[in-house]
Amino acid sequence: MAEVVGPPCWPELELEIPTTSPVAVGVPAYGSWPELGRANRLALDAATVQVGGLSLGELRRTARREALALASVYTRELGLEAPDYGTEQVICTGHQPVLAHPGIWIKYLALARIVPPGGVGLDLIVDSDAVEEIAAEVPRADGLLRRERIVLSRAGPEVPVEALPAPDSEQWQAFLGAIEAGLHTAGGPALALGWSRARLLPAQPSRLGLAGAMTATRRALEGPRPYLDLPVSWLARTRAFRCFVLSIAHHADRFAAVHNATLAAYRAHYGIRTGAQPFPDLTVGPGQIELPFWLVDGGQRQALFVGAGGSRFHAGGSDAGPVPRDPDDPAFAAMGIRPRALALTAFARLVISDLFIHGISGGRYDRATDAVIEAFYGVRPPAYATVTATLHLPFPAGAPSQDERHRLQRLLLDLQHNPDRFLPSGSGPHAALVAEKWALIGRLENAADLTRLERRAATQRIRELNLLMQDAVADRLVEAQEALRQHDRREQEAEVTAYRGYPFLFFPVEAVEELVDQLGGGARVHEAHK
Repeated sequence: MAEVVGPPCWPELELEIPTTSPVAVGVPAYGSWPELGRANRLALDAATVQVGGLSLGELRRTARREALALASVYTRELGLEAPDYGTEQVICTGHQPVLAHPGIWIKYLALARIVPPGGVGLDLIVDSDAVEEIAAEVPRADGLLRRERIVLSRAGPEVPVEALPAPDSEQWQAFLGAIEAGLHTAGGPALALGWSRARLLPAQPSRLGLAGAMTATRRALEGPRPYLDLPVSWLARTRAFRCFVLSIAHHADRFAAVHNATLAAYRAHYGIRTGAQPFPDLTVGPGQIELPFWLVDGGQRQALFVGAGGSRFHAGGSDAGPVPRDPDDPAFAAMGIRPRALALTAFARLVISDLFIHGISGGRYDRATDAVIEAFYGVRPPAYATVTATLHLPFPAGAPSQDERHRLQRLLLDLQHNPDRFLPSGSGPHAALVAEKWALIGRLENAADLTRLERRAATQRIRELNLLMQDAVADRLVEAQEALRQHDRREQEAEVTAYRGYPFLFFPVEAVEELVDQLGGGARVHEAHK
């Protein structure tokens, strides 16, 4: 394994969320993904670096065999037919099992579209993450259009999703009913076009917990696709994963040095001031070194450390057992070790897949993962793909113009401070007031010998005259104030109508397929796998 040599070279990739709808973006070009995966595979399979006692190529063969076998079992447990597959190319993506928006849903559909014959897609369900709420944002109109957050499931801090039960039928129906009530006020099924299907879904089987229920719900709306699902908690059972853990745990001091130096360089390059981005540093103390893993025990997750001398694991201030020398140690296999974000994507990209598909956040933070992979393992990091989309609900009105707001503001100021501009010219009832005002203005501008007291009196009289003339334009003043209030109301509501985070439950899968079509370059491969 290599030492850190010089600062990383950060790629300047264009990874931006689309601001208009419906728009999808992929980096690099979608049509290049299969070839990218083939190039990654050739390079990784030929790598001779040792990872946990095995060459990287050997570890990859073992890992794919284990992971795909488990994924076939899990996918069938979801009530789905596991597709026939080969391992000519393994394309992978992943996310937390939440009610994701279309910008995340597109990852799964783009993956399914691009899987070649003889290959397979793999969805890593990140059930090792702590998600305090599984909830849906719902538009509601009760005088003012706003967003309401409807919660399906709550958890305490540091409780991973893998420890959470699936909602029972009563909870699920109450959740759907609350969504239905909110949508009804805002436009109903005509607004959320996919909702007519989603609201008919039954509560999913409880045997796979909340993660399984959320995954099964999404897949029920997708229909058959040529990919398998595998929770991270199941992936962590594999011997290949234990080899990966040992490759870091046995060199914890050097890994922490590489990790922290890389993050410091990343933050400096991108001008990031917070130490929590893109990941927190690993703690290095006199008695222990933090690892990029969690230990899940009793439904809670805790940071995992290696103690002084590298012989014992520690978590939560307590001894958690010996650091094994062998991945086949039965005690090691029983430990609930889970990867954090950087370790998970490093394992998925180096060991499991030929190509990993990220969303925007993952695509950004994995620049740091690239640098850690290269510095710690001494191999060129495999390229990854990034895709996202923006798909709005079909509200009828868009955001009001800022030019219109500025016009209304100027009109109000004029009506308040220059009402004479809106009065009939000539000898109307306010002609004397207008004449007096402009005489005072002329005096203020041209009479240099006015005292401060005289200037103050003239200014005060101009204000009084404006108030007297405002009576004549009172109706126009009220109309302008109301127009500005309505404009601001539409502006507030535009934040609701242009929100991109509404859950996949509200959108027909065909609309997201059309976003994949935008990316181009990929036939509808999944049709051949049905």
